[in-house]
Amino acid sequence: MTSSVILRRSSSVISRRFFAALASVEPLPRRFPADRYGVSGDGSRTIHTNPGPLNFRASAVPRAAQFAVERDYSNYEEVSGANSDEGLEIANLGIAPQIVDALAKKGIAKLFPIQRAVLEPAMQGRDMIGRARTGTGKTLAFGIPILDSIIQFNAKHGQGRHPLALVLAPTRELARQVEKEFNEAAPNLAMICLYGGMPIQQQMRQLNYGVDIAVGTPGRIIDLLNRGALNLKNVKFVVLDEADQMLQVGFQEAVEKILEGLSPNRQTLMFSATMPSWIKNITRNYLNNPLTIDLVGDSDQKLADGISLYSIVSDSYTKAGILAPLITEHANGGKCIVFTQTKRDADRLSYVMAKSLRCEALHGDISQTQREKTLAGFRNNNFNVLVATDVASRGLDIPNVDLVIHYDLPNSSEIFVHRSGRTGRAGKKGSAILVYTQGQSRAVQTIQRDVGCKFTEFTPKGDLNVLPLKVRELCATKD
Repeated sequence: MTSSVILRRSSSVISRRFFAALASVEPLPRRFPADRYGVSGDGSRTIHTNPGPLNFRASAVPRAAQFAVERDYSNYEEVSGANSDEGLEIANLGIAPQIVDALAKKGIAKLFPIQRAVLEPAMQGRDMIGRARTGTGKTLAFGIPILDSIIQFNAKHGQGRHPLALVLAPTRELARQVEKEFNEAAPNLAMICLYGGMPIQQQMRQLNYGVDIAVGTPGRIIDLLNRGALNLKNVKFVVLDEADQMLQVGFQEAVEKILEGLSPNRQTLMFSATMPSWIKNITRNYLNNPLTIDLVGDSDQKLADGISLYSIVSDSYTKAGILAPLITEHANGGKCIVFTQTKRDADRLSYVMAKSLRCEALHGDISQTQREKTLAGFRNNNFNVLVATDVASRGLDIPNVDLVIHYDLPNSSEIFVHRSGRTGRAGKKGSAILVYTQGQSRAVQTIQRDVGCKFTEFTPKGDLNVLPLKVRELCATKD
């Protein structure tokens, strides 16, 4: 049976006592029993997890694992930023100083809700399913416990050759994003990002030097396993990030093959912004009595609270002309991502808009090297408008995206959630605008119902005055 904790806004006295107690934890010199780590008879590295509690002194509540199973928190109020007063001070949790210092340099001093919920049960070795709205800190939620455990192991036994942790991601972009966040949080650990489109010989050489953590897409992982270049015998931590996407679209067989070849003593964590009910059937095959950490619960609202949603009706002949005015008005000079359905439209729109805006395209036909260069340029403000297919809709954590425009309707409500989640991340504000035709009105209603959202409609007759002049002229011409 799957244990679950649903994180709700609760008036429970026990709930408030738990966080009050945990906020005043007193770290001990060593948080792990001496026999937690060791070396097996064949010389391979082992990490032993005990079911007992960590050495946090929080007398108001017995064991956090028991709290996690029994307490109901899924409406617990979102932290409004990394330094919100409601957050839990990272420096007080006994986490490795390297991680605390590295996160402090990024301006992160307190945990987000899902990070608070995951930390102690993850340290206890529990298998988990983590669910949170897009942009709420999933990567560090599973990263902090894994990085901390490996740092402490290496301090005692030294770094080995084969990875202790494996993170699987559905896309190259998400894999690189996870590796980037891990590197920033624990720069002294050896990591590798494995995905197609890059020279495999170079990846094989790096694996031969030795790594602590391997992050990659299932296809390239399988390729390296078949070549004998990747040895997963020491893996004790496995993460399936955006698990619904991997298991639903094309990677199920590869993921199963990878998991079946790992030690049964591993700890497995699954994370995603969405968790369709069908994934529970697959979960039973791979996870051992998993704890569910759910910050969404039964709520219909699947987007972060800081995202304002708008819609504007147009037609296929004039909607390209309204993009530049919408971006000028609503991005306020900041970053904007425009999502299209096809690579051809991404190229065409970026070419047209480049005449008045700093703009580039991103899609699957662009080489991996150029894709990485484009994303780096977008992050570094070399240009501020990215026109992309759904290759960029999941997992990319690009700071300070002010506006998302759905130039084409997404194929599903889940894709809408992931597209829109590129803005309003980490407690910041953002806007998403959906452009649609009259014939797509029913699809828009479906999105509103599935996502639990309501669009503010920009219409020529009703809210025309809120649009910039050029958009009003276009709408008037269309009528």
